[in-house]
Amino acid sequence: MGLLRRGPFGRASSFTLPHVCSVLLVSVLLVELEVVFGELTLDFTRSEYNATVPENSVGKTYVTPTEKMGIFISDPSLLVRYKIVSGDPGKMFKAESRTVGDFCFLFLRTRTEEQAVLNREYQDYYAIGIKAMVTSLYRRSVKLKAHTIVHVRILDTNDLNPFFDKFDYSITVPEDFPLHKNVLRVTATDPDVGVNGDIYYSLPEPSLQFAIHPTRGFITLTRPLDYQKESLHKFTVVAEDRGPKFRVAGSMAFRSTANVQIKVTPVNLHAPEIQVRQLPSILEHSDPDIYAIVRVTDADKGVHGEIDGLGIVKGDAEGYFKVSPGKKTNEFEIGVADSSRDLAAGSYALVLQATDRGTPPKTTSKTVHLKVSEASHPIPKFSQSDYDVEIEEVAPIGYPLVRLMATVEKGKNPLLYSIEIGNDEGMFAVDQRTGVLRIAKTLDRERRAYYSLTVSAVDSGRRGGPHLRKGTAIVNIRVLDNNDNDPIFNMSSIIVMFDENRSQSSIVCTVHATDADAGDNGYVTYSLANLHPVPFNIDHFTGEISTTEVLDYETMRREYILRVRASDWGSPYRRQAEMTVHVQLRDVNDHRPLFERVDCVGQVLDSVALDTPIITLSALDFDAGSTVRYLMVPADDDPCFGLNEEKGILKVTCDLSKQTKTDWILNVSATDSQHFADVMTVNLKVVSKMTGRNKDGVAIECRKLDVTDRYMELLRLGNIQNKAIDGKEDVVPKRYGDNRHSPEFLSTIPSEVWINESASVGSEVVAMRARDRDHGYSGLVVYVINYNNEGDDCFKVDLYTGRLLVDSELDRERTSRYVLNVTAFDLGKPQRSASMQIIVNVRDINDNPPTFEKSSYHFVIPENVENGTSVIRLRATDIDEGENARLTYTLEGPAWDRFHVDKDSGLLTVIGALDREITENYALRVWARDGSLDRPQMSSTVIFIRLEDVNDNPPLFGLTQFWVKVREDLPIGTVVMVMSARDPDTGDGGRVAYEMLEGGTFSVDPLTGVVRLARTLDFEQKQLYNVTIIARDQGDPPLSSVAYLLVEVEDVNENLHPPKFPDMVASGSVRENKPEGTLVMQVTAVDADPPGIDSTVTYSIRDGDGVGIFSIDDQVNVVGSLNDVVLGDDIEFK
Repeated sequence: MGLLRRGPFGRASSFTLPHVCSVLLVSVLLVELEVVFGELTLDFTRSEYNATVPENSVGKTYVTPTEKMGIFISDPSLLVRYKIVSGDPGKMFKAESRTVGDFCFLFLRTRTEEQAVLNREYQDYYAIGIKAMVTSLYRRSVKLKAHTIVHVRILDTNDLNPFFDKFDYSITVPEDFPLHKNVLRVTATDPDVGVNGDIYYSLPEPSLQFAIHPTRGFITLTRPLDYQKESLHKFTVVAEDRGPKFRVAGSMAFRSTANVQIKVTPVNLHAPEIQVRQLPSILEHSDPDIYAIVRVTDADKGVHGEIDGLGIVKGDAEGYFKVSPGKKTNEFEIGVADSSRDLAAGSYALVLQATDRGTPPKTTSKTVHLKVSEASHPIPKFSQSDYDVEIEEVAPIGYPLVRLMATVEKGKNPLLYSIEIGNDEGMFAVDQRTGVLRIAKTLDRERRAYYSLTVSAVDSGRRGGPHLRKGTAIVNIRVLDNNDNDPIFNMSSIIVMFDENRSQSSIVCTVHATDADAGDNGYVTYSLANLHPVPFNIDHFTGEISTTEVLDYETMRREYILRVRASDWGSPYRRQAEMTVHVQLRDVNDHRPLFERVDCVGQVLDSVALDTPIITLSALDFDAGSTVRYLMVPADDDPCFGLNEEKGILKVTCDLSKQTKTDWILNVSATDSQHFADVMTVNLKVVSKMTGRNKDGVAIECRKLDVTDRYMELLRLGNIQNKAIDGKEDVVPKRYGDNRHSPEFLSTIPSEVWINESASVGSEVVAMRARDRDHGYSGLVVYVINYNNEGDDCFKVDLYTGRLLVDSELDRERTSRYVLNVTAFDLGKPQRSASMQIIVNVRDINDNPPTFEKSSYHFVIPENVENGTSVIRLRATDIDEGENARLTYTLEGPAWDRFHVDKDSGLLTVIGALDREITENYALRVWARDGSLDRPQMSSTVIFIRLEDVNDNPPLFGLTQFWVKVREDLPIGTVVMVMSARDPDTGDGGRVAYEMLEGGTFSVDPLTGVVRLARTLDFEQKQLYNVTIIARDQGDPPLSSVAYLLVEVEDVNENLHPPKFPDMVASGSVRENKPEGTLVMQVTAVDADPPGIDSTVTYSIRDGDGVGIFSIDDQVNVVGSLNDVVLGDDIEFK
């Protein structure tokens, strides 16, 4: 209720409208107009008013203000008229006035012209300016004016239909599209506002396959799709708003439709089904080999239903069986893969797996049980299909390489071993009883490093029979390198000519040696092994020999004998070889001639005859074999003196008496054809008379030098350096000497030892240690056991340490005493050996465990089997005796509360409740234990028990009570709840159907439990529904469970129209002094809502100056006096 300012008559005025259930658009009102005329002030009660009117209203529809509009009149003679002056260019409205008492009401209504139709979607608001014109009936000069603004909001009516964004929707989904997932979404819009623009989606035709969300438009899948039944789904979707409805030509207005098309593509829904038509029992070597014919089908169509193949995926690890195409389509034959192989007798559980060609492919597995009868000629099987062996090449003849192991299931006869392929050279031999493969000839890796043998094992009892079955294996032998080869030079000796005077580190030659061994054993380095120092060095890695100083032919040795040693890097000892390098120095002309005497002075008679020798010159050349020639310097012939160039004799060649020259200076020199001696001067004086000693008229003296002494010293040093060296230099020293001693076993080794038959393979029995007093490889010892006869050889000796080891499992029941002959060989050349005999006794222990008849058992029992029911009596045997053979049985595992085994008899019984839904398969391990106190033996078998389902579980809902709230105006077909129940049983016992008790308003899909609205809801009639849903399986007998769905209906405001009086003003009269309760008048208002509570009208007096004087019946709408009416004059009440 709005509070208005006081009027001119001093009375508070207010105006209140009935409650209207519609949308009111309210704006802020601004008051700012007032008219003053003299002392008389007339203006509107407010400068601005708010009012509403529905769109599409017919002519003469009055707007509804939030308060009364108009002007208080102080003078009854004043006449007020209202006029629209602005805000209505389209002339949609008309202003009217009506005076009641002292108030002139302003009424605003729609015009009656056709174009004056209000459209909220076009214009939803008008600000209409109103002018009030006031005139007086008595005073023509009185003209008053007032203004106000009426803000008119156009109320929405449901005059527009929803419309979809497109008329047709289409989508393609796979056949396995999940339930309750959104397939697609339809979208519609409505320009109206409020509930008139809220849209509900629905399916006009009932559908169990699909549902649509009523407000969001999502179409969901509520039943599984089936391409074979229906590959294309077409249906109509309806969109209608929530506003008031009316019918047009017999159909509902304000709804739109769209077409939906959902195309289903096939998917691989079904897995193949396997059917075994024939399952006979077969013999181990039966012919024909087919024992089962299998038919595979698939319920899918097209490529998804095609069978890609059938295979064995489990139960045939050895590959005994095969699957072959049959004679018909999708028919297969199961048979023996290779008739030449033996099947192990017993039961086989072959797991067949069929696969279709769908996307993705689906598979189905099925177990086929086959019993193979025992035959007398099984195929031996080696423990390995390939054996990889490594052996050192120094291993002696007889050394074991590998123990071949082949077995035959349930075979009673021993196996015989032999080498089939790869032993053409006879390098190996196999013990036909024990399968030990040994060295038969000396190995040499450098000759051959790899061998591949094919070995076989046959049943000794069937060697000559018609059903000979032979098992084979491959033995790959790699010979490891030992340092058994010396390095070898490419030549044993060489002669090298080397010039003297070459610089230090000059290369003399390069030697090269090779070693046939591998790795470090074949890696060669070089050294000089001379006992005396030599001026040479050798590069250890390249073999390059070079000088360590400048060599001189005249003062040093003219020939060197170098002992070059090549050593490998082998272990434990190196091997080496030597060669001789003869280095001969070649003399180089590195000296010039030297005169023995120089500075000669003498006299010559002028009477000496021609060719008289004056002096014989002597020059020495230190180079060996050099020839000295003499010459005059300069070389021009002197007329009186001549020099013999070979002998160095200086002679007179002229008649000196005839020469006027008496002093002669002669220059002479000597040469070895490359170098020249220093020039020597001979001073001669020709005289006619000789006073001193002379010879043949010649007297001459020279200064003697030490050339001769130096030359003699040079010769002496050369002789010393080139003296013959002691003969020891020719002997090549050996580091370790010859192989002179044989190995010797230690005296502390016992001749007889004891060992338990439980000793593990690799256990040491005794150390057969031998020593050899030689050094190097001659003192390195290897060991081997000499088995002269084929038999039970369970021992081997370590190649280098001599430790006697257990090589295979001992069995005192088979052999209790062994006599072994151990031989020790050294690795010298020639090889030496020694042997020793030792006796090994085997002690008995409890080494035989109990043995069950089968390693596993398979049973199928119903899950409701009674307690005490026997499953199987287990039997185990022990080949030991006494307490070691007395057996007790125990059950292992967490199934003690459901199964029990008798400790003495082995009887397995059921003792507890079984439930397939909790545990479907049991793997019970039962142990049999012998009675040994110190070392009991035990073994086990596994009993596989599968429980067969019975219908013992009812379907179970997730909750026992579900609750949901829904609007009362939801369209029919809306999904209210999905009530799904789960049944853990299989087959029909796990297939659930749904039903609803006392249906009608709701319905339930019997297959999926989807609850839909089946009838229109009405909050005013019923607000709560308690729906009972029953889930029942299809077992025999069927089991069921109940869940309750509580549906609470939410009220939707359906009171869309306010009551309306036929006129804005009603007039009545009453005489004074009428008693209380006197009928004054009757007013009537109508409500356009449908009959019911929303259209029921109640009446009350809300305001006016008659409040407290009159009353109105709230239902009968009769106005009467509340108190006695006492009036002095005619008074009008509002």
